[in-house]
Amino acid sequence: MSHRILVVDDQASFCRHIQALLEGEGYEVVSANAPDEALEVLSGSRFDVLLVDMKMPRMTGLELFQKARAIDGDLFCIIMTAYGSISSAVEAIKQGVSDYVQKPFEPESLLMAIEKTLRERAMMQEIRSLRKEVSQRYSFGNIVGKNPEMRKIYDLIERVAPTDARVFITGETGVGKELVAKAIHFNSPRRDRPFVAINCGALTETLLETELFGHEKGAFTGATETRPGKFEYARGGTLFLDEIGAISPAMQVKLLRVLQEKQFERVGGNKPIPADVRVIAATNQDIRKKLVDREFRMDLFYRLNVVPIHIPPLRERKEDIPALVAHFIKLLNRELGKNVRGVSTRAMGQLMQYDWPGNVRELMNVLERHLITTDGDTIERIVFDSGIPEASARHGTGFEPADLEIPFPVARALVVRRFERAYVRAALERFHGNVTEASKKTGIHPRTFWRKIKEYGLDRSRFLP
Repeated sequence: MSHRILVVDDQASFCRHIQALLEGEGYEVVSANAPDEALEVLSGSRFDVLLVDMKMPRMTGLELFQKARAIDGDLFCIIMTAYGSISSAVEAIKQGVSDYVQKPFEPESLLMAIEKTLRERAMMQEIRSLRKEVSQRYSFGNIVGKNPEMRKIYDLIERVAPTDARVFITGETGVGKELVAKAIHFNSPRRDRPFVAINCGALTETLLETELFGHEKGAFTGATETRPGKFEYARGGTLFLDEIGAISPAMQVKLLRVLQEKQFERVGGNKPIPADVRVIAATNQDIRKKLVDREFRMDLFYRLNVVPIHIPPLRERKEDIPALVAHFIKLLNRELGKNVRGVSTRAMGQLMQYDWPGNVRELMNVLERHLITTDGDTIERIVFDSGIPEASARHGTGFEPADLEIPFPVARALVVRRFERAYVRAALERFHGNVTEASKKTGIHPRTFWRKIKEYGLDRSRFLP
């Protein structure tokens, strides 16, 4: 479909000339010789771009654009201006006009301005669409569950979202702590500003400091340029500090200072920078035990724990599983291009009986794996990682003949997943939960290592000395 342009100029011959030029380029063009006529056209039809002269009788081009925007908020505008009116054109851009061309202009200049404006319009529509999708994805309705404790959490999220109160989220790996944090952010007045998440446990103390606060050029070897940190990226929005229980005592002091003073300095700098962010923290560790053992500062805990939210594990709210299954299948169908209607009674029974050590994240992973490998419109049987028998010396495959009913792609994926889970767990155990050391010794990138820990529902705190 061709783009529609409305050309407005009080000189009829000029309008006809521009209309012929643009129609020759494939645009659909309508012209008007007076602002009132243009507004009448706009009230009955939609356009992509308004191309308007700055100086016209009874109304300026900018005034026309402002009235046109009240009719159609998606309308973009290009101002045409004479040489002596450049300053007013620049002022128009400050008030929302996309671009201007100076009369007299070459056809190429006008065409380039229109192409640029249409790209900006398409980009803005995409951003608006993405924001709408994100808003829907992280609405209260997408935190699925009928469990009474979950209903209390929905009510609490709804109450706390419009405020700037700090929230402290606790719960096992995979229960959906980040989803709750995003639901709070995208239902708050800060929704149009960034949501920035950082896994505090995945970084060393030095790296975490630079990630949070940024650094100045020359602050340390390799700092070849000034780099802003997460506090700056999140300005006006929300900063989600995941695995807050893993930060060192020294970092706890620095973070406490930022929360108290609402400002910080980059590493190697001494200029105070305002910290206009809402902080939401989360941990899967026993934070109360850390407080008793003096591993986590009580004053920092009280600063973060203004509104506590504890998310129960999935095994304690199994009545939520059918609703979660329906929700995830709908979501995964859209993402994977599938058309699976649901799971069989047998499969639902298996899902209800399983203990879900990886919680909601594990449930979604299991469903995604089965959606990818199923050929029908119903998942008939669920095969869990733990359901694969040990490899036998006789067959060397790890499957008895009865297990041949498991499709080969599923069987192969399960073998790989089982090996990965056992390998990552063994590395955590050997290196006492130290991810940096474990990733160095195994050759697995730290981010990949952390992703595997989350994917397989492993609790790193169980391996800490």
